[in-house]
Amino acid sequence: MNGKTAFVLLSGVLSGSLCACVQPPEAAAPAAPTPPPVAAPAPTPAPVAEPTPSDRWVSIQGATCERLLELSPDDRAAASLFYIGYQAARFRSRAINVAAIPNAEEWAESYCAEHPGRSAVEAFRQAYRQTLRQ
Repeated sequence: MNGKTAFVLLSGVLSGSLCACVQPPEAAAPAAPTPPPVAAPAPTPAPVAEPTPSDRWVSIQGATCERLLELSPDDRAAASLFYIGYQAARFRSRAINVAAIPNAEEWAESYCAEHPGRSAVEAFRQAYRQTLRQ
């Protein structure tokens, strides 16, 4: 047998036998038991985007006090500013006392609570006369 061939065969046999003798590290030591899985808190649902009010018509004079009071605080504040501006235009006001706006909003909401079937326009007309017109 040629010396080179014997060397290659012998090294192949030795490396194969060495691999067979070496135990994997996992088999040498028993693995620690894994802790039971902890229940993850339920994911919070993603916020639902409100549809944009495109082509949604609202009757300015037909909106009731009851509907105004059902609005979220932010929407009610926006509606209040709209109706105050609407009344300022109807009364042909050239200026408005900005500090009196919260009083007008409060007055209109009180009126609406007492008269839910009346129109929001009427509530803000009365509020404008009571608090903003001078």
